[in-house]
Amino acid sequence: MSLADPLVATRPRPTAWRSLGGSLFFHGLLVVLACWVVLRTPNLPPAAKEFVAHAVAGGRSGVPASVHPVQRKPKVALPAKRLVSKSASATLVLPPMKLMMPEAGLAGLSAGQGKGGFGRGQGAFGGNGLGAGLGNRAGFVGRPVMGAFIRAQRVAVYLDCSGSMRSYLPRVEAEIRREFPDADVFRFDGARVVGLDDVVVFGRRFHGNAPRLREGPTQTALETLTPNGRSVQAKVRTACEKGSLGAWMDRLLAESYDALVVFSDFQDGVRLYETKKGEPKMVYSDSSYHKVGGVQKGHTRWQREWLEAFAKAPSGAGPRLYLFTVQKVPQAFLQACVAASGGASTSVSWLKKGGRKASP
Repeated sequence: MSLADPLVATRPRPTAWRSLGGSLFFHGLLVVLACWVVLRTPNLPPAAKEFVAHAVAGGRSGVPASVHPVQRKPKVALPAKRLVSKSASATLVLPPMKLMMPEAGLAGLSAGQGKGGFGRGQGAFGGNGLGAGLGNRAGFVGRPVMGAFIRAQRVAVYLDCSGSMRSYLPRVEAEIRREFPDADVFRFDGARVVGLDDVVVFGRRFHGNAPRLREGPTQTALETLTPNGRSVQAKVRTACEKGSLGAWMDRLLAESYDALVVFSDFQDGVRLYETKKGEPKMVYSDSSYHKVGGVQKGHTRWQREWLEAFAKAPSGAGPRLYLFTVQKVPQAFLQACVAASGGASTSVSWLKKGGRKASP
């Protein structure tokens, strides 16, 4: 080409792109063939190995043991058999079977302690083992008292020693001590349950001026109390002489008793006061002597606390409540406490006639 000839631009041939496309096509074809080969090859399960057991004879140290291969025989499935009789009068007699005893008793209805066990074993090659076991279980036993079952071990009893109740007290205490000789029996006047605002009058959290209430000295016989009962009596005496049953229940909920038992005619009832202009004013009473306010709507704080405390009784964290009445059905709130604790409310009106209630 001479210098006078014009310059003409030329495009290079796309040889590189063609090579790349050919390479991709070739490798893709190889991948497809490999997948086809893998998927077409069946997966055969591994061959089951035949179980061979070896019997070893010997046992003395220093003597070589002889080994004999033993082949296990395959199990043969036996056809199921059943007895069939076409006779309408045919009978089937089975051999006697041993009765199965339950491992654990019902909570609250059984108590006891399991026996210990002992075992020993020794192997042929010098090994030996030794083991011992001891088990126990305990629960509250239900004991019949005047027509009710009291499930407890530590029992505290409140006897209403007002004038109308005194003639029954010796027999009631004897009935209770016949089943619970270590029960702590407290005697206070009446069966009043009095609340002021959010606390029980003369209860654990009570401070301030109380409503005017009837008071009576205790008639508790200290010589009949356990050491713990005498300690409790010293703590609650003054409060219960003024606050009656309400103060007693509120304070004994904090003690370690499994059951609280109350005997009364339940005529005093539940009375609620509210502080208005610095003075307590009665807003509710279901007493037989003076009713105020009709049906109570809702519960005060101390009533909710009682219900929560008694609701812990089924799990062993609180006492059960048992009420015995010779006249009036216990008040609705006390009945609610009984239901929450799993206790019982029982009429003993037969005491008036000098009779005796049959054991449940």
